[in-house]
Formats: sequence, C-alpha cells, structure tokens
Amino acid sequence: MRLYLLGLGPGDPELLTLKALRLLRDLPVLFYPQEEGRESLALRIARPHIPEGKPLLPLPLFTGGDPEGARRAREEAARRIREALARYGEGGYLVLGDSLLYASPLNLLPYLEGVQVEAVPGISAHQLAAARLLKPIALGEEGFAGVTGLGPVDPEGLDRFQSVFVYKAKDLEALERAFPGREGWAFLRLGMPGERVLPLGAAKGVARDYWTLVGLWRKGGEG
Repeated sequence: MRLYLLGLGPGDPELLTLKALRLLRDLPVLFYPQEEGRESLALRIARPHIPEGKPLLPLPLFTGGDPEGARRAREEAARRIREALARYGEGGYLVLGDSLLYASPLNLLPYLEGVQVEAVPGISAHQLAAARLLKPIALGEEGFAGVTGLGPVDPEGLDRFQSVFVYKAKDLEALERAFPGREGWAFLRLGMPGERVLPLGAAKGVARDYWTLVGLWRKGGEG
C-alpha cells in the first residue's frame, strides 16, 4: 500500500508541479482534509485537474487544543486511509502548499505503520509571496527563515537572515513592533480568490484568517 502526500502549492491551480498533476490524474483514489463549514482549500486547488468520477474521500482534520480529540481524529483518518488503500493499492492525500511544511497530514504518519508514504513537494506560500513583490528570498551568503506565528515570534537570532516568513501570522501589530528594521508585507489568502497583498501597517485592521503569511525583508539595499 502506498500513500502520496501531494503538495499542491499555495492556492493557484496553475502552480501544481507536473508530478502532482500526473498523480492527480492517475491515482485511483484521493483523500482530502474535511474542513468544517467550508470546502477544503486543497480540494479546491486540485479539482480542476481531477478526472470526473474519481473517488474523493474526506478525512477528519483536528487542529484544536484537545489532545484526545486529535488522537481520535487521526486514528479515524488513518483507518479510512488503510481501508481505501487495501482496496485501491495506492492513493494521494491533497496537501495545501508543500507536503512537508506545516502540513497537517504529517501528524498521521505514526498511525500509518506498514503504509509506504512518499512526499511530493509543492510550491510554498513564501515562494509565491516573494514572487508577488519581486523580492529575493536569499542571495549570496544570505539565508532566510520560516517560523510560525501561532504564538509570539522572538526576533532574536533572526537579524542574520535576509528575509523572514511568518506562517499563520496572528498578531500583526506585535510583528511590526518586533521587527522595526524590516519592511513587512501581509499576504492574505495568497494565490486564492480574494487574495490581498498589503504593507504590514495597512493590514492590521483588515480581516484575516489562519492562512495569513507575513514576509519581512531588510530595509534598504536588495531585499
């Protein structure tokens, strides 16, 4: 039994890799995270490329703070995957962005012993963000950093990076205070319908959600 984690890119259906596109068309069954109250964003990206009639199986997605609830959801997701793979042999899990970067399906791996898992890389949101502004992610000996904004972001140690990307940014005001020497931009629903790209200061009062990305570049010079 083989499961492919299919990185689909940040939102634009045209940013799929050729490998992901081939697997979307060829795999006999696809899994997607069931998002409460809305269509799965990963499924929305992939849908234009999925042949009509292909089985699409929702899997419970638990991201709350209840460890026992998370365990039950992951066990149920793994059970559905195993059951489907026993029938079809192989399948693909649709993953927003890159399959190994802040990707919720990675939480299932401990529950999938005996299943061969292959990760298919996808374009990450910070790559599209830099492309929107034509700003370098890194040059020469410079590096870049990716951190999560679900909690406070400590700027210590990050000055050496040419660019810093904050995934799932929650507190934009705190980020602006923490990085006064950087030019900040907020990327809301990047690559998706309703996308907005705003200077960090202008985005503080704008409605945003879990998929808000912030990019921070050094002021002056390149990047």
